[in-house]
Amino acid sequence: MMVLKIFLSLLVLIGLTNALKAPMSCSGQPNELAIGTSLKFMNECSNGKLFIADNVDPPLLVVHVYGTPYEMGFAHGLLLYSQVNDLIPQFYDYIYTMIDPYIAFLPPDIRQIIEEEGVDAALDYVLELAMPYIPQYYFDEIQGLSDASGQSYDDLMRVHMFPELIKAGCSMIGAWGPAIEFTSEGSTLYQLRALDWDTTGPFQKYPLWLVYHPNDGHKFGMLTWSGFIGALTGYSNASMGICEKVWITHRERDNRKGIPFTFLLRDILQWDKDIDDSLSRIASASRTCTIYIGLGQSEKPIQFKALEYSYEQVAVWNDQNFPSYDVHPLMDGVVFLDKHVQPSEDPCLGSLIEQYYGQLDAENIIRNIAPVHKTGDMHIALYDFGHNLVYVSNAGIKPENGSAEEAYKRAYTQLNMTQLFAEPKPSI
Repeated sequence: MMVLKIFLSLLVLIGLTNALKAPMSCSGQPNELAIGTSLKFMNECSNGKLFIADNVDPPLLVVHVYGTPYEMGFAHGLLLYSQVNDLIPQFYDYIYTMIDPYIAFLPPDIRQIIEEEGVDAALDYVLELAMPYIPQYYFDEIQGLSDASGQSYDDLMRVHMFPELIKAGCSMIGAWGPAIEFTSEGSTLYQLRALDWDTTGPFQKYPLWLVYHPNDGHKFGMLTWSGFIGALTGYSNASMGICEKVWITHRERDNRKGIPFTFLLRDILQWDKDIDDSLSRIASASRTCTIYIGLGQSEKPIQFKALEYSYEQVAVWNDQNFPSYDVHPLMDGVVFLDKHVQPSEDPCLGSLIEQYYGQLDAENIIRNIAPVHKTGDMHIALYDFGHNLVYVSNAGIKPENGSAEEAYKRAYTQLNMTQLFAEPKPSI
């Protein structure tokens, strides 16, 4: 047994010495930038606190909100008054100019509304269909956000329907067990969420890690933007993590009479104690559009599952039953989807995972896998469940002439979730 351990350790060292030798199918470069760890206190109100991580530009805003849904929304709008009022008008300018390439992918009824009445009318239509399925606490929180920021409640509600129209190509990885055997003591599960989306818009000017301390349910944090309360990327103190990806090749009907997927994902963070809870929630939900969902859980049994989520059905995959093909091998303790249309023909991500198998920790994923695969244009989050850490990076601001620097190339900020979840409510 000792000889075997020495042999495996030597293999690990050999792998580490070749860390920069990426597979031929990959075109990116490793990210060697320093990771920021400090947060600076900026402001507080009766139900919120504002910190910033200024190791990046624009700085990452870290906001804590406490209390009822209305109180949390009000604190959000008060602390980020200027950011919300800057972003929302820019959001509308952005969608008016960028919607055309996406129209062909939308259902016929929504296409017709956009062509005849405009984008606002289409978002109002989606909201009208979704309203009976949206829990009241989302309306209350957005009302608080509106009251504090001065932004129109109707405009804010339309913003939250936008992801129902436009989804993004993304990557996800869940790694545990033998896939992380040679990582640091205490490791349980690592989950990558890489959002590959257009970076020509205004969103990355206002990156936000929003930490909720609700009166009811779990504490949780989300990587989002000022003024947006739906979940695309998030992690809870129930040791649950979520991510999502567009599912383009489906042949099923889309449906807008249901709960918007960003609200369903947020409900998972706030209310569910494990993946079984989440699967029950998803199975019974009135589902809308077609996406892939990634669910991570570090409480025993440690696991990560990927789901095909649609109006008509839900398929659940693990490391044993995930569809396997030439560039997507099955490996114990790993589930992954790359940024391309599935099934992918790009061998890069699968090759990188094979190269670092056994060492799939935060360091290798954010330095040698995401940037080498070139995934995470808009933002990236890496959840280190065993150490209760989250690493995040956001795209740079697009210059007048040129492209925004992708998140996978930029400096990360490490967030200690043990400390953030324990942050006391302001005494004022």
